[in-house]
Amino acid sequence: MITLYSMPGSSATAPRIALDEAGADYTLLEVERDDAGNNTAPPGYDALNPMGKVPTLVDGDLVMTEAAACCLYIAEKYPEAALMPATGSDDWAKTLRWLTLLTNTAQASFLRWYYPEQSTTDAAGLAAVQEASVTELARVADVLAAQIDDGPFLIGAQFTVADGFLAMLTGWAQDLDAGSRWSDDATLAAHYNAVAARGAAGAALVAEGFPATFSA
Repeated sequence: MITLYSMPGSSATAPRIALDEAGADYTLLEVERDDAGNNTAPPGYDALNPMGKVPTLVDGDLVMTEAAACCLYIAEKYPEAALMPATGSDDWAKTLRWLTLLTNTAQASFLRWYYPEQSTTDAAGLAAVQEASVTELARVADVLAAQIDDGPFLIGAQFTVADGFLAMLTGWAQDLDAGSRWSDDATLAAHYNAVAARGAAGAALVAEGFPATFSA
């Protein structure tokens, strides 16, 4: 059985959505941290994931880290769930493109906004790091909104693991300052709501602390 190590509202939300959409039998274990940011439970977690982050997915002897990689593994393990287009197809390639943009560029920018102290040792520069992150997120939001267009999902009618990942990030956008490009985009809000309207994905989002619907 698969075990997914998580923290509420973290990047483990994306593989949780994938597991629930696949109807997988799995165990969800919450990683706990102290005020200093050290993992305290479950015991030995840092041996599983030397980076000390979530998610970590364990399937037998296999240990997977990194949210996007976990999502792709789940899609491959449960092909009947059709969480990825047919391997080698144009839509498969496009989904890889969007998932990579989401994890390499968008997620990284969100994390710099949440934790600017990890990007500079100058306390006076924290606001500048966050400002640059918001600017980068606005550029990504423009690209994603143009891609979704009539949607409802990133590649049209088919829901993929990239859509679960994008919904997670849009959920994070509720923490951005009012007026930010991502949090105020009607197309991204409609995409989030299309994902949330799916029974499994919507339940996972709410369980992780995200809203049942997103209003731009």
